Amino acid sequence: MLVNGHPQDSLPLADRAIHYGDGAFETVLVSESRLVHWSRHMARLKRACDFLKIPLNTQLIELDVRSLLKQSQGSCIIKIMVTRGAGGRGYMPPEHPLPTRIVTAHTLPSAYADLSQRGVCVVRCKHPVSENAALAGMKHLNRLDQVLASMELPVDCQEGLMCNSRGLLIEGTKSNVFLARSGTLMTPLLDRSGVAGIQREVILEYCSQNQLQVAVREIPFAEAVEADEIFMCNSVFGIWPVTELRCEGTVHHLSIGPFARMLQNAMTEHAPDHG
Repeated sequence: MLVNGHPQDSLPLADRAIHYGDGAFETVLVSESRLVHWSRHMARLKRACDFLKIPLNTQLIELDVRSLLKQSQGSCIIKIMVTRGAGGRGYMPPEHPLPTRIVTAHTLPSAYADLSQRGVCVVRCKHPVSENAALAGMKHLNRLDQVLASMELPVDCQEGLMCNSRGLLIEGTKSNVFLARSGTLMTPLLDRSGVAGIQREVILEYCSQNQLQVAVREIPFAEAVEADEIFMCNSVFGIWPVTELRCEGTVHHLSIGPFARMLQNAMTEHAPDHG
């Protein structure tokens, strides 16, 4: 772990990430020592920090990441956190903050590749996603909704589906979601809540470039139960087809559909930008 470029495993107790979740983060896949979708992750981090009015030095972050990668080989996960830094008691941040950069490296779970092929079990979570249009799409450090929803997952389920208070499907606990029904692909509109994931962004761009229509709209959860195909995606595990959906004591079995397989192949063949 690097904190502001120095190896350490602690933060000052006054750091606003501890008190308020005041900051943003990115989770980047490293494949064969190369940072996948690096420029997209940095662009999203910059958008978040600009909105939060946290000064961001992307050059220092890249130096930290490169330094950490020298100690890692092959594939891993890099997590980058930028906090507003230390501040006094109270919500009002300092006028001239001194941000904290935190970069950590983690082992890529060996099961992820197998789950991409055989599919996953998901469960509908009871805890709702909070709505705030100003923060919609952003990957800020306040993840309590996802923490509480993740605590609902049975040991044999790999992901959970989260809705808002109106019963609209929004996302997974750590991923975005796509549905297909009658040959139509769709994904939830994220204008009031949810994280606009990098893998979701890449899939939508690929579909647009290849004349594959995707409906981005409000999706009542009932449509997930009626779907012919569901898959989850994020920038670390890629695409996970859903083969089992558990909801209110009922188990719905699904086949791995053509959209998931086609997009898995396309994401492999479509060379991502690497850092």
